[in-house]
Amino acid sequence: MFYKKKCFKEAPLAAGMNFDIEEVEPFLNHLSSTVLDSGFKTDEIITIQSEINTMKEDNEVKEIGTFDVKFKGQPAKIRIQAEIHMEDDDKEVVLYMFSNQELVEIIDEEMLKIEEQREF
Repeated sequence: MFYKKKCFKEAPLAAGMNFDIEEVEPFLNHLSSTVLDSGFKTDEIITIQSEINTMKEDNEVKEIGTFDVKFKGQPAKIRIQAEIHMEDDDKEVVLYMFSNQELVEIIDEEMLKIEEQREF
């Protein structure tokens, strides 16, 4: 995975990874149940997935939104940006998740676990 530096006051770093469209919702649910004390709400996950589903242009980038979560008992924000890549009829998304450094590092670790599972 990688870090993307950006001038964003609350979130200078991002974890990012390519996902098949159908992998986004399970990943967000996974973060909410294992990493975050209070994660993405069901309606927020549905909104994120819906926003990604409306993206139709190759290399289209969309700011999905900033979401309030709790991490290690403290309020935190995760800003999500999506970039779509189309090849024939296949559509995949690069999901960028901006937050504080510690949370980004943990999200990145979770993304690496998924990547390792894909290899089997």
